Amino acid sequence: MTSENKLVSVIKCRDPGEGAIKAVSLLEAEDDFEPCLGVVFIKPNIVVSIPYDQAPAELTDPSLVAAMVRYFYEHGAKKVVVGERPAWGGSCHDAYRVSGFGKAITENGGILWDLDSDPEVWVPVNGHVFKGIRLPRALVEADLLVNIPKAKTHFLTGVTVGIKNLFGCIRYEDRKKYHREIDLASVLADLLKALPPGLTVVDAVQAMEGFGPHAGTAVEMGLVIAGTDAVAVDTVGTYLMGVEPRSLAILQVAEKLGLGNIDTADIRVVGEELDEVRKTLLPPIFQFVSQHENVHVYAGGVCPGCRPRIPTVPLSYDSSKSYAVIIGREPIAIRPDVEADEVWLIGNCGVRAGMACLLRRAFLGGFHKGVPKVVKVPGCPPLDWYSQRVIFPPLREKGWMT
Repeated sequence: MTSENKLVSVIKCRDPGEGAIKAVSLLEAEDDFEPCLGVVFIKPNIVVSIPYDQAPAELTDPSLVAAMVRYFYEHGAKKVVVGERPAWGGSCHDAYRVSGFGKAITENGGILWDLDSDPEVWVPVNGHVFKGIRLPRALVEADLLVNIPKAKTHFLTGVTVGIKNLFGCIRYEDRKKYHREIDLASVLADLLKALPPGLTVVDAVQAMEGFGPHAGTAVEMGLVIAGTDAVAVDTVGTYLMGVEPRSLAILQVAEKLGLGNIDTADIRVVGEELDEVRKTLLPPIFQFVSQHENVHVYAGGVCPGCRPRIPTVPLSYDSSKSYAVIIGREPIAIRPDVEADEVWLIGNCGVRAGMACLLRRAFLGGFHKGVPKVVKVPGCPPLDWYSQRVIFPPLREKGWMT
């Protein structure tokens, strides 16, 4: 698998569906892609149960996926299946219903698939991180896997284009485990070896910048990017977002493992001139600083799984109170002159280190304002706690989640 002399199409458009058809048709015209006559499996990005119009920079546009369903049927596909595994352990049924994907796909003859309910098969990889991985049978046995991600910045990987979207194919429990891996890039490279898509179509009509992939800001790029080589597509997509491809660990690892070439000069681009449509998106800058003045963060040895939880606590903020957030394996000890009404301990490491810190503080000098309220946020990473208290309640309140 190599990206050298590979073809990537870039289309400027207002309508995502039309842009996708044009982008794929360019590949077909160049004899770089041949429509599948068998079973096509489409993997979009539907991370949570929320209407598309309220998260247009977070979810793949349903109209783009619907257009691709029509395209494959018009070109002789036997069956077109659209499947997903929403983030945070949410219900696939709710995600389809609320996002608009359910109606858009079924009205065009597509079959909705719940990857969480699909039997899994063992796929040998002999990769850098794992020897093999269990994946949904429908994905593995499809004649063509079509990856349709959203172009977004990402606090862990810099950006997320096509390769990172494959992460949504694995089990929620595995995602939690690998999200705390420092070497997430190698995990993603192994996953690409296990599940290489035959076609990637990137929805970059409305992209996300800033603290993505969920808390960023929508930005108009007006592009659809397509190609049959996943590394080439990610390289071009990354460049179009204003990021040097060689600065991303996932692309560095992919090239090192022989999965592709990440020099844009070695990739043939048709459609738009890259530098004419390139934008510089705000990066996902992360700081160990709370948005509130009287919330003090004590961090040390924090893995990627816990970092994004800092801006979410305390859940209920009271400006008359003072707060301390302890996070990581070796958080900076609370100084004797620091007092807090509430102490939040984030992740299993933060709970252990924080309790030791509080006990030491109580033994040495006590608390001048009295013993603070201690809130434990357990988990490694604490995604389940976060989902149940931050993500799911407003969705249930609006009827978007059952």
